[in-house]
Amino acid sequence: MNLVLKLLGDDIRKPSALVHFEREMSPVEQKIMTLIIFHSQVMDSDDKGFYYIKKSFIREFLGWEESNNYPRIYQAFKSIFDNSVTWNFLGTDRTFQSLMCKLVVSLLKPTATGEYIGYKLHPDLEPVIKDPKVFAKIKLIMMSILAKPKYAFPLYEILSDFYSRGEKSVKMPIELLRSSLGIASDAYESFIPFKRRVLKPNIDAINNNTDCKVTYSTYRENRKVAGLIFEIEKQNWQPPLLMNHFNELQVYYENSRTLKIVSQWGGLNSAEEKAFFDSVSQLHITEQDVRRAIDTHGLTGAIEIRDYVLLEVERRSQSKDPVRDIGAYMARCLKEGFGKKTQEERNQQARVKAEADKKRSQAKVKEDFELQAKNVKDEFWSYQIELVDNKLAQMEQGKLEELNDSYTIQNPLFAKGFRESGLERPTVRASFYKFAVQQLLSAEERDIHNFAKSKEIANQVIKLLD
Repeated sequence: MNLVLKLLGDDIRKPSALVHFEREMSPVEQKIMTLIIFHSQVMDSDDKGFYYIKKSFIREFLGWEESNNYPRIYQAFKSIFDNSVTWNFLGTDRTFQSLMCKLVVSLLKPTATGEYIGYKLHPDLEPVIKDPKVFAKIKLIMMSILAKPKYAFPLYEILSDFYSRGEKSVKMPIELLRSSLGIASDAYESFIPFKRRVLKPNIDAINNNTDCKVTYSTYRENRKVAGLIFEIEKQNWQPPLLMNHFNELQVYYENSRTLKIVSQWGGLNSAEEKAFFDSVSQLHITEQDVRRAIDTHGLTGAIEIRDYVLLEVERRSQSKDPVRDIGAYMARCLKEGFGKKTQEERNQQARVKAEADKKRSQAKVKEDFELQAKNVKDEFWSYQIELVDNKLAQMEQGKLEELNDSYTIQNPLFAKGFRESGLERPTVRASFYKFAVQQLLSAEERDIHNFAKSKEIANQVIKLLD
């Protein structure tokens, strides 16, 4: 059951070119088109190019009760078959030219397929569906969760596509939004009913039930609301426990190649692999993408590809050709191996790294020795001050006065301060003890090397004491 939950919670890679189309068909037909795309990605066609999808599976994911009859589903397929659609009409997918064609070019009659519907994809769209380069990540279960209100799922698809391509703030004219949602030109002509009947209920449904969090503001042209600025974020979300969906998926896809692939995949095996996934997941790279990349290129190769992509993004950020969709670029490079180093490049990199590590290590050792030498000097100075204080305490008054007079004569710069406040001033104090060390301590007591050796200080440190 966990495997079914994974399929429910995972993302459909719906090509951006197939998200942005003229939505003149009904929301039901649009949802079925998304389901066709998912089904065609995870299943193989027969030798004649036909895919087969179970009617009860479609019914469940449309959120229909069993009382809804199956001819209605076939009628939706027939409408998809009968209508040509302009794909990529916003030009968001630069790998795909704007194209007008049908999604389904052949449709088997219900009597020939029984509980299944058989269909064949348009040859210009099938490669894009099977291996999309630029795509929106849309959770399959949202088709059922967003069964109502009418425009919730189309709006979720459109906003998810922008987010998947790194566009978290989207400025969209009202007319373009209406066209994207398939709203008739004569419906909700003023903004107030459009806001009340379309924006509020559908955005509330998305915010309350999905992995997206959407807010919007308006902008005006000629004192009239001309469009919306959507702000899109992701929020924590778990797929609800919908047993009907589980049952349909488990029964229907138990022999599919997707289930076989997922069941063979044991997840991420090490902390390093998990750390790598965490580093790219913010770009909407899935665990399956990471597993395939590691299986194909090794963890080292996958890391090299990631680092290459990030460097390319940075390098091109100020150029005339910036990377516009970092996630899609990362996914493509992980799949194709762009940025993976050769063994010779790795060997050279290892040599450079070893030399740099050696220099850093040597610098660190030197720094440690210098710090130890400083500590020895500080400790030796404290030791000498203690010796001087002991000798001063034992000195006769006359001898002490002679020492003070000798200090003021030899240190005229500090003489006035010494006579006025004694050793209270730090500069005078340091000067006096430096003088007293020379006058009162023996040569052995002034020898820092002997002091260090008595403390068993390393020879490398002693050499730095001069």
